[in-house]
Amino acid sequence: MAAHPPNSNSSGNAMRQRRIPLETANSPPIIEESSCSDSASCCSSSGVENHQESFPALQSYYSASDVSPPKVSLTPLPPSQPTTATWRFLPWLGLLVWPSLLALPLSLLHTSSLHYSNIFPRSWYALQTSPDAWLDKSREPGGIWLWFNNALIAKPLRHPLGLILGISAVAVGHFFLLIYFRLHHQQLLGPTTPIQSRGVPPYIFSRALLHHLSQPGGFFLLGTYLSLTWLWDLLPPSYYSFQGSIQYTNVALCLITQDLLQFLMHKLEHIAHPKLYRLSHKPHHKFTNPKLFDAFDGSVPDTILMILLPLFFTAHLVRTCNVWTYMAFGSIYANWLTFIHAEVTFPWERYFRVVGLGTAADHHVHHKFFKWNFGHLFLWWDWVAGSYRDPREVWGREFTVGV
Repeated sequence: MAAHPPNSNSSGNAMRQRRIPLETANSPPIIEESSCSDSASCCSSSGVENHQESFPALQSYYSASDVSPPKVSLTPLPPSQPTTATWRFLPWLGLLVWPSLLALPLSLLHTSSLHYSNIFPRSWYALQTSPDAWLDKSREPGGIWLWFNNALIAKPLRHPLGLILGISAVAVGHFFLLIYFRLHHQQLLGPTTPIQSRGVPPYIFSRALLHHLSQPGGFFLLGTYLSLTWLWDLLPPSYYSFQGSIQYTNVALCLITQDLLQFLMHKLEHIAHPKLYRLSHKPHHKFTNPKLFDAFDGSVPDTILMILLPLFFTAHLVRTCNVWTYMAFGSIYANWLTFIHAEVTFPWERYFRVVGLGTAADHHVHHKFFKWNFGHLFLWWDWVAGSYRDPREVWGREFTVGV
């Protein structure tokens, strides 16, 4: 008689009958996670034996059996936050943003692969007076190729290479500034402190950045001024020279001269006449608690009076700069002017203030009270004029303690 194959249902029933239960008489009862209300207590180093009294079922099991409760030794997890020493070190990485403002001119001068003479044709930055003669300094210090001659233009235009590099130097410096500020603002380099006690004004970073870059009284107007003065040969001859490297003494002289003239124009806008103030500077003073992206948010007359006119006179007072010095000055000036409008402090500010360098907290005093701290990059002018007010004088009231 042929054997019949086993019935699949019978086999499944048998296997279900032989299945080992998850909880048997010889295994401790399962304790639900929710029954442990104190996670720190449940995960103490003494383990399960210290919690028998917390769970009756567990206590009954170990009392009725010869099994000893297990001893659990737990290794504490590493802290999720950086240590205090790390927090102290991280903010100072922001100091790297200052040399990065000179990234473009330094790269074009001091790297072999990116050296300007290996990238650009010589005729773009040097005047050729004859087939074999370049840089005729008797005609023009530094020698610059004149772009073209047109019957409609009485004077030949300058080649735009230096202009393009100058604007690019400011843009590259601003790129590094924005990266640093984003990390600093998100507290990825340590805790930040709002300057004013009412806190940081709320905004969406991307929208504020777009608004900042699109201001007609900001970078657009600055670019227009730089283009006109460069192409129409309105700067001293040395500014067109590619000879040499960054003249750091001249950079400092340009910054000091520019800020002194800007201080005078700033004061003039405030006190000369109410109509002048309303027309020029008042739109910028709508920000009584400014943020970084408000730096160039003002009016066209304000930019002309307080920035462009001082820039033009600075160039003709400090007449020995070359193109690299002009680039370095422009990048430091534009980005420092942006920094002092920030809504949070930076780690270097207390040291800047000691030597009279402008900080965001000092400039917030001007935006908050209107009648003090007219300087931007330097505090010296307000010290001499008696118009300086230290942010510490309003700690705990309008300003956060410690800024």
